[in-house]
Amino acid sequence: MLAALLLLSACPAPQATSTPPTTGGATTGSGTGTTTGSGGTVGEEPRGPKIGENCGAGDVCGEGACVSYRGIAGARGPEFKTCELRCDAEKRCEGGRQCTTIADGPGEVCR
Repeated sequence: MLAALLLLSACPAPQATSTPPTTGGATTGSGTGTTTGSGGTVGEEPRGPKIGENCGAGDVCGEGACVSYRGIAGARGPEFKTCELRCDAEKRCEGGRQCTTIADGPGEVCR
C-alpha cells in the first residue's frame, strides 16, 4: 500500500491541451491551493506555460496564474505548481472552458 501511495505521489499533474489565450492575473486561490503570477492578454499568443502545464521560472504563466497545491499524499508529498484559471463564484468559465474539479490537484478550475 505504501508503494502504491509513493507511486501516485510521484505522478506529475495532468496536462491540458492548448486553448485560446484569456486574461489572467495575480489572485489568491481558494480551496486547496494558492495562486500567484501573471497571465496572458486576450488576442496575444501566450509566452509561457498554458493552462494545465507546470508553471515557468518565477511562477510565470502564459495563460492563467500559477497555482500551488499538494497531491494525494497531502502535506508529506511534493508541492505541484500549474497554470490555472479558477472558476468564478457561479462555477462559470470564459472562452468555452468548463468548470472542472480536480480533487487531488488545484480544485475548481476552468479547462
